Amino acid sequence: MKKIMFSLVAVAALTLVSCGGPSVCDCVKMAEEAMKEMKDAKGDEAKLKELKEKYEKKAEECKKLGEGKSDEEKKKMMEEAAKCK
Repeated sequence: MKKIMFSLVAVAALTLVSCGGPSVCDCVKMAEEAMKEMKDAKGDEAKLKELKEKYEKKAEECKKLGEGKSDEEKKKMMEEAAKCK
């Protein structure tokens, strides 16, 4: 469970705006929803597996947004992510 949560938090931290892909706020919202659902699962392995499968594709799309970006671009992304509500 901790590994899954860490992965989603890391994805949220590395989100970037991309043409045609999810926005920074989309990725932040997805990570927040996934973390809430994982917390609500209270360690139920079957439910956690289901949640991993549910969010895995979206998490990968968000992770790809940060690939190849400079530290400056990532910093701007983090600033944008902090403004998401």
